[in-house]
Amino acid sequence: MSEISRRELLAGSAALAALPCLSTVAEADDVPAADMPEGGIILVAQLTAKQGEEAAVREALSAMVEPTRKEEGCLCYNLHVSTKNPADFMFYEQWASQEALAAHGKTDHMKAMREGTRGRIEKGGATRFELVD
Repeated sequence: MSEISRRELLAGSAALAALPCLSTVAEADDVPAADMPEGGIILVAQLTAKQGEEAAVREALSAMVEPTRKEEGCLCYNLHVSTKNPADFMFYEQWASQEALAAHGKTDHMKAMREGTRGRIEKGGATRFELVD
């Protein structure tokens, strides 16, 4: 039996992590493409924890993942942390509609996350995207 290199293991893990967001295959070159409905929203939210607050921020953000994925209209919701700076976090989100995203902002777990990160965030913001192809 051959050994799997760390690089192969990480590449395979990254591909598996992306599976919840990918549901169709582009016929031309077998490249997976996101299945976005008309009016769907792609959002990338980034934030940086204050020095010494990384663990508390990570805990508050991580608590968002499971309940958010169960929300109506949530197509993809993944939390990432920078490989270079453990204070830098990013959510990659896909929503079926503006209404679904607006409802997400009013959930109890969103309110709890805001409370859990209050005073612990150095900077943050979000950018909306649309699918080109």
